[in-house]
Amino acid sequence: MFESSKIVKVIEGRGRGTRGGPYVYVVEGNELVHISEYAIRTLSGKYRDQIVYEVPVEKVKGKIIYCFSFSRSGGAFLRKCRIEDFHNGRPKTYEYYESLHKKIHEIRGLRFKVKDPTLAELISEFNQSFIQMINEIREYGRKMGFEYLFMGHLARLENAFKNPELYYFTFMSLPNDRSRIRSLKNTRKWIYELWVLKLVCECLQVSKFSDPLSRGKPYWWIEQGSSFSTCIGETPLGELTFWLEFQPEKGAHMMGMFIGKRVAVRPDIVIVRGRFERTKDFIDSGKAIDVLIECKEDPFDRWKDEIESQILQYKKNFRPKLLIVASLKPIPANVRSYLQSSGIEVIDNLSPSGKNIEILCNLLHAKLMRR
Repeated sequence: MFESSKIVKVIEGRGRGTRGGPYVYVVEGNELVHISEYAIRTLSGKYRDQIVYEVPVEKVKGKIIYCFSFSRSGGAFLRKCRIEDFHNGRPKTYEYYESLHKKIHEIRGLRFKVKDPTLAELISEFNQSFIQMINEIREYGRKMGFEYLFMGHLARLENAFKNPELYYFTFMSLPNDRSRIRSLKNTRKWIYELWVLKLVCECLQVSKFSDPLSRGKPYWWIEQGSSFSTCIGETPLGELTFWLEFQPEKGAHMMGMFIGKRVAVRPDIVIVRGRFERTKDFIDSGKAIDVLIECKEDPFDRWKDEIESQILQYKKNFRPKLLIVASLKPIPANVRSYLQSSGIEVIDNLSPSGKNIEILCNLLHAKLMRR
């Protein structure tokens, strides 16, 4: 007989985000409530990446509990149990971990409890706008006959592309709203960059993409700071090479550690004339960047400080022939004027429902047609 007055220890892993866990949630109606809300005491675990919750059994007795866990490679898993199944901080035998993808039908009607209104707003906007961007990006890949390769630490972005519902249950399984916001904002950033790159390729009338690694099918190689270019496309202007999160060399992002301030080193989109399979090939060529596009998916107030620390630094350090700030949201008129007076073009309200895509196309053609 399991004593209802008993205190049960529940162990969670921390510090590895959606490459760690388990993260433990109790079902209350149609909500998933984190186990910490039932604990009477929180302790440090045996290991540094563990946290222990002491939970009175009577608070959760008989209720369904779900444990979300992740592999080091980003694979997502789910386990169903009850508080009565816990022993030494872990569930014993009730049900073993299975792929979240295979189990998602079981939790489809549930939603995580959200306290932070900023998170609620971001989720709403993701559902309204970013899923549409994903659909448009995926459709472009199907139409052009290439695949998207998500490399490095982009498991969550790949989730969002393959199954937005699965993506919701991965990033929202993180135990606090701040971590969830950070994860969601990173995914939003990548989606907007990819969507703008899709627009750019359409504007420049890419007829087909290359297969530099001879994989058997053209692709976009999506990885932060990769040594490979994202894609190479044939256009009426000749071959063009495109990068997402362009990084001139692997150690460049660490420069700020030595000079004591943030250094802007990864422009969102870089376009150059010619064929360059690796970033080093382009750097060694000594050629100039034809187009650099910095994408901003957040409201202006959230990135206004980056005008000096990032955007103007990109113009100074990379010296592109054309630098564009592409913003999902409106940019104040005085800021637009300031950037334009600094030789930087601005396109705001660039969204699936916006009308400024033609402006982007005109800018690209005007600059790239000019030798």
